[in-house]
Amino acid sequence: MKRIKIDAPENLNSGDKKWGNSQYLDTWVNAIQRWLSMKGKRLESKEALDFIGFKLQGSVFTTYNHHLIKENDKASFFSFMLVLRDFLIPSTSKDLLWKEWEAASPHKDGRQMGIKTFANWLEELQIKLIDKDGNQSI
Repeated sequence: MKRIKIDAPENLNSGDKKWGNSQYLDTWVNAIQRWLSMKGKRLESKEALDFIGFKLQGSVFTTYNHHLIKENDKASFFSFMLVLRDFLIPSTSKDLLWKEWEAASPHKDGRQMGIKTFANWLEELQIKLIDKDGNQSI
């Protein structure tokens, strides 16, 4: 029986705007995970993290190197995926704003914020969360 050759997922070049889309990045991460699993590599292994390094181009490769230095032996595939997402997805991403909206609470760091402060923060989120037509989503 012949083996099927499956190419590795595309390289991630942080200069390309498509990587700022959370759905595109999540699809790429899932493809990387499937590819590594098919190759018999555990995602917790150092090999999985090293493989990711070879798939990165541009400034995201510098972020990868900084993560390796900062985390040293604690660096893992999963910890870098969180760093990668923070690096590529802008803070104004609808994905992040919706999570912020869903987790909204008048309590911050165990302390209650003023009702006006909380209302202003919710209003700011409403302004930022707009649909394709420019209408408020909330």
